[in-house]
Amino acid sequence: MTNPLEWLSALFGRGEGGGTQGPLRFDVAAATDRGLVRPENEDSYLMRPNDFFLAVADGMGGGADGALASAWISEAFKELLADPPAGFRRRVKGVGAALDAANARIRAYMRERGIKMMGSTAAVLLADPARPSRGVVAHVGDSRIYRWRRGKGAQLTRDHTVGDELGRAHVSDSEAAALKSRKNPLSHILTRAVGTGFKVRPDWRKIDLRAGDRYLLCTDGVHDVLSNEQVSALLGRAKTPAEALKAFARDVIACGAPDNYTLVCAFVAKGG
Repeated sequence: MTNPLEWLSALFGRGEGGGTQGPLRFDVAAATDRGLVRPENEDSYLMRPNDFFLAVADGMGGGADGALASAWISEAFKELLADPPAGFRRRVKGVGAALDAANARIRAYMRERGIKMMGSTAAVLLADPARPSRGVVAHVGDSRIYRWRRGKGAQLTRDHTVGDELGRAHVSDSEAAALKSRKNPLSHILTRAVGTGFKVRPDWRKIDLRAGDRYLLCTDGVHDVLSNEQVSALLGRAKTPAEALKAFARDVIACGAPDNYTLVCAFVAKGG
């Protein structure tokens, strides 16, 4: 859904599950690295646990252009949080406006410089500071958000790639698996990104947050080399977010770290 009124109605028009818990807090750690192959890091992240706001972005366009694209997304979110609108609905709507602002900034820069290819993915998790059990995830591109809850892992986002979207079409299970395979070049071609079109088309999903939940936001430098099962196992074993990040970095490097990789890990705990 791209119309703000439509997706706000869909997110908040019905009853919110899991909204009766007491105070919650985010225990958070983040890390970003250029990896072992790429000359520059085009990723960025933002973590504001007191605002219950987490985000990652993965720039595209090469070198400084990709780094600028992802950084401008983080800057747009910082501006939103510098003077956040009152009420969770307005804050969610503000995320959409921030993505639109970053999109416009990237496209203006491309016109001025005659650049044909530039943009960034984005993945965001935010919760209501007044009632943190109520949350939303939004994403554009193939940066992902995972949740580990009571021993089970789940991918909360779907990649906006040719391979993934064809894999959800009317094809056999074996054909879908082949399309989404990391070795298939189609699996890396983005169908949506910030900066690549006149409008940003994020996917939105309402979530409930619970004490004991563990969340990971990451760029494709992580999930291209680690399976969902590995992500779930690493989230489940770690005692702290910092310990989880060390384990993820170790395993990504062991796989050759062919791309930039960025992780934001949050453990949800009861507030004090």
